[in-house]
Amino acid sequence: MTPVGEQLLAHHAALLAIPAFVPAVVVVGVVLYIARKDRVDERKEREIIERAFDEEDTQ
Repeated sequence: MTPVGEQLLAHHAALLAIPAFVPAVVVVGVVLYIARKDRVDERKEREIIERAFDEEDTQ
């Protein structure tokens, strides 16, 4: 507990840890973006293939 009138400031270790977390968050964001983009592209490709096979079946 801090005595009345004193302020408890953040420990400098917390400030030193911030630069370590920023690149980790960026890497996670990039990985999630690529995974999402890959899933969307795969879904589009699968739809194109299914349409191609459906057109062959109707002819």
